[in-house]
Amino acid sequence: MSRILIVDDEPGISQLIAYALAPAGHELETADRANPAVDRIRGADYDLVITDVMMPDGDGFDVLAAARARPDPPDVIIITGFGSVESAVRAMKHGAAEYVTKPFDVARLAETVAGILAGRGEDAERTPSAPAAKAAAAEGDFAGMIGRSEPMHDLYARIEQVARADTTVLICGESGSGKELVARAIHARSGRSAGPFVAVDCGALTETLLEGELFGHVRGAFTGAVDDRTGLLEAADGGTVFLDEIGEMTPRVQQRLLRTIQERAVRPVGSTEERQVDVRILSATNRDLEDLIERDLFRRELYYRLNVVRLAIPPLGDRLDDVPLLAQHFAERTAARLGRRAPAIGRTVLEILRKAEWPGNVRQLENVVECAVTFAEGDEVRPEHLPPDFVESFALSGAPARDDLSAVKPGRVTPLGAAVRYLERQMLSKALDASDGNKEKAANMLGIDRATLYRKLKAHGLAKNA
Repeated sequence: MSRILIVDDEPGISQLIAYALAPAGHELETADRANPAVDRIRGADYDLVITDVMMPDGDGFDVLAAARARPDPPDVIIITGFGSVESAVRAMKHGAAEYVTKPFDVARLAETVAGILAGRGEDAERTPSAPAAKAAAAEGDFAGMIGRSEPMHDLYARIEQVARADTTVLICGESGSGKELVARAIHARSGRSAGPFVAVDCGALTETLLEGELFGHVRGAFTGAVDDRTGLLEAADGGTVFLDEIGEMTPRVQQRLLRTIQERAVRPVGSTEERQVDVRILSATNRDLEDLIERDLFRRELYYRLNVVRLAIPPLGDRLDDVPLLAQHFAERTAARLGRRAPAIGRTVLEILRKAEWPGNVRQLENVVECAVTFAEGDEVRPEHLPPDFVESFALSGAPARDDLSAVKPGRVTPLGAAVRYLERQMLSKALDASDGNKEKAANMLGIDRATLYRKLKAHGLAKNA
């Protein structure tokens, strides 16, 4: 159990954070001003401090300074109000473990906290022992990731291995499969865990904004550049940078990143001087980078630099045994956020969840459970609490039993779900025949990706024929 201090002058924010963290069993304390928080930190040991920046009697950097002055300093998460890069850079330069921008996602914050706390209490390099990691995985929780299926145990083992090797890692997986959680686990179990972890969504920013965010800029570099700005690659010196959706990065930014990796230096936009940096780069994508290379949309040299070690995250459809564990976890977290007792997931609902397809992976499951718990007024989540659009998609995409197929006959009115499933099975079989069993060609013919093809083949009992 970890001791956490939450500092914010808005009681509602502190309460919201406390609700999000309570299910993990932490000892939680709150302070509504900077000075009382500093006094508490000076007189007591904490594992983690979460603090706002702007407060009436001071700011979060006073709290950060007090925390860093402790003999065994707690990790600190800084909450900034406007997504200011300057505040983020200042926070990390002064030793903050992470920064979060308002408005923030409490679920994401809980994941961040889990990742940070996973790196505490370890040896000098803050790398956990294999037995400890195996014990955590056996309980179904590994550095904030939930799952004890065979594919997840394989993933945990690979994370342990690559965390100790200070090299670039390319994390591949479908959208919503938990790529950032994997990156945070690698950082937390590495020799860089005491340094900052910076996550950048390359697909959310334009080329100019992404270039400025990563490399910084000097005053006058472009219209609106009224001051020098330190880039996040430089701010993460000594730590880890996670580049999400790397396949969305434009060729110009790719070239700059390649030089940074090769020379271990950054050159701010508009500057002629390079600054040395020591960062580990983790990247992630749900796109086929080799296909982008063939289309001249991604630099081959950069691909080889990023793909020194490759980690593939199994989609939720390949680890359905983890669905009950994940569903109950999300139910408890949602109930805590709502200030209610967590309802149980009914047997019928669990059966539906385990049989459903999950194109949105863990993120989709989380959204479905959150909706269901919101509408469940009793002690159990029942089918009528599930989102209507999810129930409809389940009816159309569930795997058919053999008896269902015999019911689909010309001239007979057939339930729509069974008819759609029958047609899908026929199309899968025809694609496999036309492609001579080549799954990649079959997926292209059907207009779906390979992971979706594998799930559908398995669901229809065709995997052995592929």
